[in-house]
Order: sequence, then C-alpha cells, then structure tokens
Amino acid sequence: MTRVNVLGPLQVLVDGVPVEVRGKRLRWLLLRLAMEPGRIVAAERLIADLWADEAPADGPAALQSLVSRLRRTVGASVVSSHALGYRLEASTDVEEFARTRSAALWRGAAFEGAPFAVDEGVRLALLRNDLAGLEALAAAHPLREDVQARLMLALHAAGRRSDALEVFARVRASLADELGVDPGEALAAAHLTVLRERSGRGNLPAAVGSFFGRDEDVARLSSLLRDNRLVTLTGFGGVGKTRLALTCAASVPEAWFVELDSAAEPLAALDAALGPNPLATPVFSRLGSSLVVLDNCEHVVSSAAALCVELLASAPEVRVLATSREPLGIPGEVVHPVSPLDLDHAVRLFTARVGVALDLDVRRVCAALDGIPLALELAAARARSLSAAQLEARVDSRLRLLDRGSRTGPARHRTLRAVIDWSWELLDSAERLLLARLGVFVGGATAAAVHAVCGAGLRRGTPGLGTPASQRTQEPRQDQDLWDTEDLLAALVEKSLVVRSGERYRLLETVREYALEQGQADPAKHAEYYVALAEQHEPLLRGPRQLEALKVFDAERANLDAAQSWAVQHDAEIARRMMAARTWHLLVMTKRFEEIRRWAPLTPDDPLSEVLTSLGTPEALAAAERLWQADVPTALCALMLTSGQVWGEAELGNRLAALADRLEGSRDEWMRAFSALIRGVVAGEFSDGSAPRAEAAYREALDGFRRVGDRWAIVFGLSCLVMVLVNRGAFAEGFEAVSEARKVAEELGEPDSVLVPMSVLVQTARLKIRIGDLQGAREDLGLVRAPELGLDRGRVLQVNGEMAYWNGDFAEAVRLYQQALDATEDSQATQFRATVHAGLGLALTRLGRLGAAGEHHAAALDTVSKSADGPARAMVLEWYADWLVAQGDPRGAGEALDEAERLRGGPSSDPAVVQLRDRVRAEVGVDR
Repeated sequence: MTRVNVLGPLQVLVDGVPVEVRGKRLRWLLLRLAMEPGRIVAAERLIADLWADEAPADGPAALQSLVSRLRRTVGASVVSSHALGYRLEASTDVEEFARTRSAALWRGAAFEGAPFAVDEGVRLALLRNDLAGLEALAAAHPLREDVQARLMLALHAAGRRSDALEVFARVRASLADELGVDPGEALAAAHLTVLRERSGRGNLPAAVGSFFGRDEDVARLSSLLRDNRLVTLTGFGGVGKTRLALTCAASVPEAWFVELDSAAEPLAALDAALGPNPLATPVFSRLGSSLVVLDNCEHVVSSAAALCVELLASAPEVRVLATSREPLGIPGEVVHPVSPLDLDHAVRLFTARVGVALDLDVRRVCAALDGIPLALELAAARARSLSAAQLEARVDSRLRLLDRGSRTGPARHRTLRAVIDWSWELLDSAERLLLARLGVFVGGATAAAVHAVCGAGLRRGTPGLGTPASQRTQEPRQDQDLWDTEDLLAALVEKSLVVRSGERYRLLETVREYALEQGQADPAKHAEYYVALAEQHEPLLRGPRQLEALKVFDAERANLDAAQSWAVQHDAEIARRMMAARTWHLLVMTKRFEEIRRWAPLTPDDPLSEVLTSLGTPEALAAAERLWQADVPTALCALMLTSGQVWGEAELGNRLAALADRLEGSRDEWMRAFSALIRGVVAGEFSDGSAPRAEAAYREALDGFRRVGDRWAIVFGLSCLVMVLVNRGAFAEGFEAVSEARKVAEELGEPDSVLVPMSVLVQTARLKIRIGDLQGAREDLGLVRAPELGLDRGRVLQVNGEMAYWNGDFAEAVRLYQQALDATEDSQATQFRATVHAGLGLALTRLGRLGAAGEHHAAALDTVSKSADGPARAMVLEWYADWLVAQGDPRGAGEALDEAERLRGGPSSDPAVVQLRDRVRAEVGVDR
C-alpha cells in the first residue's frame, strides 16, 4: 500500500517504508497528481504546470518519460494511465485532512517547493486555520497580492489587527520599489476590511452544531456578495440553504435575519426583525449598509421579489441574501445553487450527529439519503431508537423511515415527507403530473426521453394531479410539442425538484420515491423507449460512431436495467429485444459478465440467452443450433466464445470454416472482415501448418475493420495477430502490433475493459519480457485490473513466471508457474495449461531437476495433444526439445524441432529456439 504525504515536505511510504523521490521535476509530478488524488489529471495540464518556465519540444514524450521514472521509483501501480492523462492511485494526507480536519497530519507548509500549488496551499492553510503556514507561504511569495491579502484577513480575524496592517505596509512598499505599482483590488479590499471597525449590529441567531462541507460555498458567496447586491441561494428543501446563509452573514459587520416561514407580508416581517422603532423611522432607512437575509422565500416568492426590488432601490448600501427553492426572478439577481453534501462530508455529518460508532455501512446510508443534511439529521435521530440492521434495511424507504423530527422546528422540516409536501403544494397541476411521471426514470434522462415517456397530455391549466388521490382526474392523452415538456421540466429545475447536469435531468432518490407514490409512472412506455434506444445504438458499436454509442449505453445503464427488469416480468418480447440489443455492449465492449449472468437466465425462449446460460447441458446444443442460423454479430460472437463447449473442438472447427465461407460474400463490410477473422482462427487454432495463412487472414480482417472504424474489432484482430507473431518468435513485430492494440483500446476506456483473446496489458508485458524490458513488463502487469480467479489470474501468474525465468530466478519461476496451474485446475483452456507445464519444464531444467522437468513436459505434450492448435503444439515441442538436449538426446530434439516446424508451417525466429537448433545441429553433426 502506498501513501503520499504532502502536508509538509514530500513523504512517500510504500507498505510503511519511506521511499526517496529524487529530482525536482519528479517530485513536482507526484505533488501535482496529489493535488487531485483519485482524479485523472489531463496530460496538457501536467505539462503546463511542470514546465511552466519552458515547455519541452515534445511535451507528451517528456511527460511519459517522467511518469515511467516515477513508477520505477514508487511502484508501477501508483500512477495509472488513461486516455486523457494520469491518476494517482495512492492515499494522501490531503484526503484524510479533508475528512478529519486533524491538525496532527501537518508537518509544515503544504506542497512544499511546488510553484504551481501556491493557491492550493493557501486553501488548505485556511481550512486548517494555520496562520503559521500562511505566513510561510506569504514569505515565500512576497509579491503575490492574493496570498498577502489572505494573510491580512486571517491575522485580523485572529485579533492581530496591527500585524495585518504591517503586512499591508510592507507589501505596498515592495510593490512600489520592485514593480513601481500600487496595491491591487484584493489587497486594497483586505486593507479596508482591517481598518473598518465591526459594529456587531444585527439579529442573527447563534449557530447550533457543527457545519460540514461548505467551504467552497462560503468562499463563493463571500465573493458574490462583494460584487452583487442580491444573491439567492436555491436548492432542495433541507439541503442547508439557511445554515449556509447564516454562516456567511456572521462574517459581516451588520446583518439582519428575516424569517418568511409564516409571514403573510415580507415588508412587515423585515420591520419586525429590526426590533422596536419608537420614532417610526422608515424601514429601509434603518438598514444602513447592512446585509439582509430573507429566508424561505418560495411560498411568498412574488411579494418577496417585490420587496427586494423596492429595498434595493431605496437603500443603496444594502445587500440581500435570499434563500428560496426557486429564484426570485428579478433584475440584478445572482443565483447560487446549493447542492447536497458530497459523500465524505455527508458521512462526517451523520457520524457527528449520531455520536457513537454504528455497525453499518454508513456510506450506503448517506448515499441513499442523497447527502441531504436534513435527511441525515433525521436519520441520525432514528439511529438512536433503531438497531443498525433495522436502519440499513429501511433506508431505501426514506419517507417512511424519516417520519419524525424536531418538535420545535418549522413544520415543513419535521419529516422528510413534509419537506417534499411543502414543495409539492407550490406546483401547478401540470408540474405535479410531470414530476409524478418522472419517477419512472432511474439515474436521470435526456429531455427527449422525458418528452417521449412523460410528455403526453402535459399542458398548464388542464385538470391534473391534485393532492388527494381520490380527487385526481385522468389527464387527457394528447400529443404535445417537445417545447411544452421542456418548459415544465425547466420549471421543476427552477423549483429545485429536478437536478439538471449537462443535457440530463434527474430526481434525487428521495424525490423519486415520493414521485412513484403518486401512481402516474408508465413503466411500459419507459421500457419501449429504452429498448428502441438500445436497438438504435447497438449497430453503432461496430463503426465510426462507436464512442458515441458507448456513452449512450453507459449513461443509460440504470434506465436500461430498469426497463429490462420490468420487461422480464411483464413483456417477454421486449425482454428478448433488450437482451439482443445489450449483449454486445455488456459482453464484448465492457466485459460485464456478471450482467450477462444476471439477465440471460431471466429471458424466456431466447436462443442467445440459452447459449450464454446453459453451457455444458443438453439444452445448450438445441439453443446453439437455433443461434447458428442467425447471421448477426452478437450471435456470431457468442458462438465463437462458447460453442467449443457445445459441439466439441473438431465439430467447431468445421462449423467455423463453413461460417467463414457463408459470410465471405456478405454485402456488409464488417461481416466480410469478421469472415477473415474466423478464417484466421480456423487456420491458427484448428489446423496444422497453417500459421502463415492465419497471419495473412488476421491482417486482411484488420484492414476491413480499420475501414469500418470498429476499434474493438481492431483490438481483437491485433490480439489474435500478436499471438501468431509471438508463436513464431517475431517479438519486435509483435510489440509493434500490441502497442497499436493498446493505444486503440485506451480510446475505449481502460486497456483491459474490452473483450479480447488475451489482455492487452498481459500481451504487452510478455513481449517486453522477450525484448529485454523487464521493468516495463512489471509496470504493465501492475496496471492489470485485479484478475478474478480462473484463466485471467492464471495468465498473470504465467507472465510473472516468465519474467522470473528471463531474470534468472528459476526457483521463483517454478513457484509462479505452479500457482498458474493451481488457479486454472478446472479450466478447459488446454493450450494455456500446456504452455504453463512446458514453462515449468524449462525452469526445472535450468535448476537441474531433469526428472521433474520431464514430468511436466510429458504433461504439456499430453495436454496439447487434445487440441488441434498446430502453433500451440509446435511451441510445446520446441520447449520439449530443450529438455531432450539436456537429457543428452540431441537427435530426438532435432526430430521434435522438425515436427514443430511442420505444425507451425515454418521455422521459429525466437532467438532461444534458433540457438537450440544450432546446438542440435552441432551435436548430431548433421546440417538439418
């Protein structure tokens, strides 16, 4: 486990042992990645920050070289590569400080020595309330006015007013002497703040309880209120708008809090908040230059807006901070949406309110409650009367669980249901109807989807969904224009009941549960829409619009799951259509085998699903025969992956050859390329002496797939080609091919995320071993996703064994090869297990354990004899020949090498095999 500490001098711990990182720029790279732990940092951003003084001639190459050096220093798995950049895969003290605010984590100034991290250092120092750290940063950057301004304000807040003024005088003199300029706006504003005496006037209630996760909101609001006279905080009920407003208001000299919860007239509420007025002074003239907090404006939004217009016009020094579930909608208003807490801060709030350790999955509870502070407070209260198991079991029924709250709080905040009831009552009938229908979507939806599934009969002013269920009338089903739906959707966004993110709209799970209770969702229409969407984009997964289609399938995964779940219970035809439309994405493009295993058994009367679920049973044969007649890519791929367990190897070879002939004349270019790919598989894995034909067929297939623009098929074809090239010892050419495969695979996501015959990263590592780059091979294996038990894990162990063998550690190679065999004991991958046995034989021979080596070579020959794969049998024979030479049987070795050449269809150019053949010729005295 690796830990990177940056709250002080850089410190790297690998399994608790310090590791020294030498070199300024190497340290900078680690510090820059640690600024955004767990997030991908774009390569362009890294280059700009690391070489701010002078960019290198080839920035990406220079960055890659730096990353490689860093991996060699701290471990290959610590920095992961992605299509857009790099990510730190290590824990940091910054993350821990964000969770705990523990001062014990600090050992000095944050991100010490990194010029690009000054702003981040200031932010962390302010969070810590670390004056010493701020003073150190200010001393290191004497002309950074923003840093000096922050220091002045912090000193002033700590009661060191004279020190703050001294900072201003010093910086002003330095600016004049060195740059010939006066202090800028930030420094001048800080100076004015320090000079101004705080009056302390106002009626703000004292804060109760701790305040979590709003540092960025507080900073943003302070900035907005400096530059604007009306700022409105919007957000869902209970999200913490009032608490945030009060926290910001507490930092100004004079602030008045006006609660509009039960006020019929906002102006009267403002007058009452200002207190006794014996001279009957006009309300606005009593405010001076204060900040007015108007809280809970949504239920009197029109009169609150009118008050603000009059107030801002009549009291030019006043600023207004309003809270509302929707904007006031007047000129000059700046809206700041308040979002739920992120998961880490939600956990901190919940844990703090419970006060005792609970044996439950706190993160799941907080996620189920959407990070809404009020919901977390209510759940924490329930945790005192329910067991941990009861709380966790009921958290998905939020509205029933959180049915009691503070006795003295406003009625709208006493239960979670009351929070939504309050907003529901403020909607018109069309808005209520749309909100109720939106509950059918899981994970959000586009505006087009909302219109297609929910848009019928939506128009303002018609009978709609009222509050009591008994009084609801059926909405007339009339086609409405998309604009009408979008207008209503926008209104729900404005009222903080729908969350918009880019082009998608979603409900918080709390609101979605409430919406579903209204009984207006239409799961049948939802399922029909999403099966059509999946069918529309499924063919695009095999062409130039592949990335676009992938984004659609990934974005709509939750809706597709919901639609399929409904269909398997209510509509078998849609269930079959959905299985056909999703299998290519789940099986081929993303290797989500658990999803295939989930849905296939639930899909009735579907040969594709039966083939995927009934392998090794009599039912599989009939299903495979039905599927064999369907010339569709999904069926063809499923048969290639599974049919060896249905028909047996010999029958499968014959069927694949016939299939290739059948597809060769297709009008579809993808099908013709797939035909060439199948011919390559037949030649390479079901034939003797046909490796050259397999190689030619794979190259032909690749040409076709490149023309079509199918990145997955290109990676698959290259993976097949690499296996042929490795088998004949063309390592340099194989490395060139696997490098292309890796580059293309990264365009689709993680290199190991697509279905190929062998992991791209594993193939890369194998080739790097054979060309002498053992360190590079270690780095690549470190990037392989944790393999599951079975063949994937066995292959990783095999490659680690090869690395140990070529590094001269034959005992370690034996240990790893044996683990590979143990991990694949029940596997039907005969070629793989044969090569592992043969590798064990090589390593044991080098250790002088010829008897044990012979046993494994015999096992390799016996295992591979069950396969029609000529190249695989050839490789096993070549390694067997090595043992025969060690046994003193060069003539037998020569015969084995001759047979290997026949099985492959040509000699191997592997240097080890070439050297072995030369030795055999020399020993038998015959130019073979």
